[in-house]
Amino acid sequence: MISYTDAFFKAKEIREEIDSCIEYENGYVFCSDKGKDQAGGYYSPIVILKDDGKAVDMSQFVVNGTGKELKSFSL
Repeated sequence: MISYTDAFFKAKEIREEIDSCIEYENGYVFCSDKGKDQAGGYYSPIVILKDDGKAVDMSQFVVNGTGKELKSFSL
C-alpha cells in the first residue's frame, strides 16, 4: 500500500500544478483549481491508487470503485 507522501510525489511528477487532495479508501485524487471549470484536458484530476501506486484517470477510478471518501484538504 502506498503512503500519502509517496502518492503526492508521484502526482507532482505528473503535474506540478496540484493544490488539493481528496483521499478515498482506494486512492488519492490530486486536483488543481485551474481545472475546476473544465472537463478533461491537462488539469484533470490525477488519481494514485493506494494498493499499487499506479496513476490512473478519474473515470477508471470511479468505474473500479473509489471506496468511501475519507477526507479532503488543500495543499
